[in-house]
Amino acid sequence: MDSKCKLYDGFLTILHSNVLSAPVWDASVNKYIGFLDIRDLVSFVVFVYDEQMVQDNSRLEDLIVHGVGQFKVKTTDGVTVSYLSRRHKFVTVHESDSLLSVTKLLADAQVHRVPVVDDAGKVINVISQSSIIGLLADKCAEGGTMHDADQALSSFPHLGNAPVLSVLKTESVINTFRLLEKRNLSGIALVDEKGKLVGTTTGKDLGLFLKNPTLAALNRPIFEHLQHIRSELIESKTPCISVEEKDKLSRAVSLLAATRVHRVFVVDNDENYKPIRIISITDIFKFLTQ
Repeated sequence: MDSKCKLYDGFLTILHSNVLSAPVWDASVNKYIGFLDIRDLVSFVVFVYDEQMVQDNSRLEDLIVHGVGQFKVKTTDGVTVSYLSRRHKFVTVHESDSLLSVTKLLADAQVHRVPVVDDAGKVINVISQSSIIGLLADKCAEGGTMHDADQALSSFPHLGNAPVLSVLKTESVINTFRLLEKRNLSGIALVDEKGKLVGTTTGKDLGLFLKNPTLAALNRPIFEHLQHIRSELIESKTPCISVEEKDKLSRAVSLLAATRVHRVFVVDNDENYKPIRIISITDIFKFLTQ
């Protein structure tokens, strides 16, 4: 999208395209300057709610108009697509570069997709984390070798993060958003009163909410909210996937590729089903490229 497009139009483009981010082109410097990311709107939601400016009939446009008030920006244009996009790195690779170099870039927690450019600097493709994890899964399925793929996850106790960040499934949507905004995340585990894993949030869920950002939805329990918005989709593919410590690394990779989600939970056992750590695609790429 063009850096001069209105903020509302930029976010609307992302929502209607069912993507989480889009590259931003600045014609004045003749280059891409960053990504406009749907996650930027989480802070808008929290700010507008706390300032009591969101109503049951709120629209996305209202959310953005009021939400920019959180930024104390000393620029001529204020908070724009250009301003927000510069907060998300635009790191490119040349079409002749190796997939290993791409994977190393995607091992950065702040980089989720890498544009591929030709000799003229034109973007000809965008490689996502899911694309690379899909290739790794295919390699495992074909009997190829992948670093330590056949070893149990228990062999790699430092792979991923523990303890798992979670909220009770009865927690409100707005409080869940607050935690996501504070940690700059799109996904968080949902657990019941016994600590059993019952679901997870995703960036897609955020996009679904933003198409109809109402006060009623923000005060609804997060688990109930996710069931509601996902039920409205013809295809709702937002699974919460899990593995156990005894499972192989290759199984975690295959599940991530098959479901196209970005993280897998390691649970203690089938009965308790308590999440003890979480492994993201970023974690796997870091592990493979170190």
